[in-house]
Amino acid sequence: MHLLYASDLHGSSIHFSTLLALAVRLKPDALLLGGDLFQNSDPIAAAPVSQRRDAETFFADWCRAAPCPVYWIAGNHEWRTVVDPPPAAGTYVHGKCVPLGDWDLIGFTLTSPTPYWLIDHERREAKHEHREERGRCWSSQGTTAVPTEARAWLATHPTLLDELRTLPEPRAWRRTILMAHDPPFDSGLDLRWGNQPVGSYDVRHFLLAKQPAVSLHGHIHEAPLLTGKPLHIVGATHGFNAGRVRQGCRALWLDPDKPAEYRLFEGDPRP
Repeated sequence: MHLLYASDLHGSSIHFSTLLALAVRLKPDALLLGGDLFQNSDPIAAAPVSQRRDAETFFADWCRAAPCPVYWIAGNHEWRTVVDPPPAAGTYVHGKCVPLGDWDLIGFTLTSPTPYWLIDHERREAKHEHREERGRCWSSQGTTAVPTEARAWLATHPTLLDELRTLPEPRAWRRTILMAHDPPFDSGLDLRWGNQPVGSYDVRHFLLAKQPAVSLHGHIHEAPLLTGKPLHIVGATHGFNAGRVRQGCRALWLDPDKPAEYRLFEGDPRP
């Protein structure tokens, strides 16, 4: 089985068209998208509705044009309005276990707190007190964005580890791919400019406890650029972050039975 994986497209038509052309050429068995897929540049009051419209139009059309099934999660840049998409918009797999042949795919959208102003998909960590200060935040109530005090909002929700523990059990973790937007802390998958690890302690704890064969992440665009590679081993798990660059889509071609033999594509998909 061959998979094509990318994340953090952020609504870029160039990145989406590049990824689609690559999928058409490579013909994977499934196309996996690891969150932060939609643009979020509209005025805040209009952003939840705008993202939903993108999910129902541009993204649904893109998924219909794909040469294989599309499975995806959201990220910290998405409003909750996108996570109940129309049937044509691929398969949203957060909190689900989906069979891919004799493998299972489990999706997880939620992240640890960030400095970003949108908080819908963030949760406080059980294993570590968050370090970064942040300014004013917004969360969604239906299709409306409302100003939100981050600490109070996070306190009313389960921890990230509590949410991870609600994920369904696969047939076998050693035949499972975990697609989680937030990478595990201090794994090489979460390195930010300044060589600072900023990933999730709770995701790391969960990975080490469950040991899925493969994990796919995004969120920290520059991590594979700083480390020079998209693959890092976390316990017994082959963890990947394809990263993102402005000038072209980065995507991973991966056989989960032979994860060390991945290929990284960047930019123009033509040979």
